[in-house]
Amino acid sequence: MKNFLKNKNKANILLGILLAVVFGQALIIGKLFTEKNQKNYEVNLVKINTEKDSIDYLKMKNDLTLIDSSVREINGFLLSKNITNERIMTLDQDSLDNAVYLAKVSNRYSQYLVDLQQKLQQVPLGIPTSGYISSNFGKRINPIPVKRTVMMAAVKAPAMEAAKPEPQIIEEKDSLGNVVKRTVIPESATAAANKSKAVPTEKNNPPAEADQIQFHKGMDFAVPYGTDVRSAAIGTVIFAGQKGGYGNCVIISHGNGLATLYGHLSQILVQTNDQVKVNQVIAKSGNSGRSTGPHLHYEVHKNNTPVNPKLFLNF
Repeated sequence: MKNFLKNKNKANILLGILLAVVFGQALIIGKLFTEKNQKNYEVNLVKINTEKDSIDYLKMKNDLTLIDSSVREINGFLLSKNITNERIMTLDQDSLDNAVYLAKVSNRYSQYLVDLQQKLQQVPLGIPTSGYISSNFGKRINPIPVKRTVMMAAVKAPAMEAAKPEPQIIEEKDSLGNVVKRTVIPESATAAANKSKAVPTEKNNPPAEADQIQFHKGMDFAVPYGTDVRSAAIGTVIFAGQKGGYGNCVIISHGNGLATLYGHLSQILVQTNDQVKVNQVIAKSGNSGRSTGPHLHYEVHKNNTPVNPKLFLNF
């Protein structure tokens, strides 16, 4: 090998062969990388749809020509009517003023609708509970007859017998405890009663006559005991508690002179000064107060005067 390398020509030949081998390997490696890049390019290449993505200059030119023709026709029409540019500006300003006016009117009516909705929510509409109407507003036969009480008395003492008899007064009350009739018994009848020797006793007459009439200030809804009672409108609770013949009672003020009353309740779920919403459960129906059975007594007041609730049920 040493002898072979000592020969300069042979050494040059060997060096040339080595260089050729290295150059060949470089070409092979370069070709491999080139083919890899070409494959990646083919994968990532997105074809261009020349028909869709390109601009149709001919169509654009036709559209511009059509627009120009339309503008010329409009200008010719304006010139034929002797409408100047100043007039067009005035019309444009009028259109702007009209648009502003319409916007103001629209806002005014929108506010009107909002106010109307608020007022409607303050009106006691609909039925405040389930069930059916068992008694209407107005005159009716008293469902709880009045008991007349007559004092039968006799006095044994001579001094009492000589006393001047006083007339007897009988009072009749309605279902709310209000006096609706006073009857004065003549002195002769009182004197005849004083002649009896019986011990003073209290006697109840039979029930009132069948034609006894009273004024019913609301409507009654027959419902099972404990049924939900709902507010007919938004408002403020001004009374929640016991109220004479109404028993457990809730009164709600709705504004504008309107108020509603709910009577004969078994349970009250609100307090005075509470703010209630439409259809909010405020109580449970019951049989409290002067009542013949479980039901809801419902009244509508206008300026502190009872009015027929049907006026609002049929609104």
